[in-house]
Amino acid sequence: MKLNAIAVANYIIDLAAQNEKELKQFGLMKRVYLTHGFCLATLDRGALDPRFDVVEAWKNGPCIPSVYHSFKYNGNDSIKEKAVIVHFNTKRGEVEIETPELLDVEIKDIANRVWKRYIDFSDKDLVELLHRKGTPWELCYVEGQNRPIPDLYTKTFYQKVLDYEYDKK
Repeated sequence: MKLNAIAVANYIIDLAAQNEKELKQFGLMKRVYLTHGFCLATLDRGALDPRFDVVEAWKNGPCIPSVYHSFKYNGNDSIKEKAVIVHFNTKRGEVEIETPELLDVEIKDIANRVWKRYIDFSDKDLVELLHRKGTPWELCYVEGQNRPIPDLYTKTFYQKVLDYEYDKK
């Protein structure tokens, strides 16, 4: 399976299960976005497939619609199951069900670091963090519109986060 936001989300669900941590839709969404941001900043490539995945500035922060729609059925309940993708094989006339899996080792490493860094953040904490002044979300958000957040904004912001942390050492 090619890299996409659902594969990253499924990997984060695995991390939550391994750590026996409750994971809800907001927390999942924000951690997928943070993984994408730190990938852009450190690897110079994102964790999303630009053909299918876009980051938008929604009321409650950065949102990846493909992740939102894949997990919205959970509502405010804990996420217990990974998302699947259903394909129709026209040659065989069969339905195929695939569970997207994150195979990229570098992105897994960054997802692990994001998980550890934000493991004790509540959904509310993550929303507040991503709503701060100067964040990519804050630069793009317009009430009532789901405007795209350009990867360049996200990359630049997370490069500054990493530079700041490096300078503190």
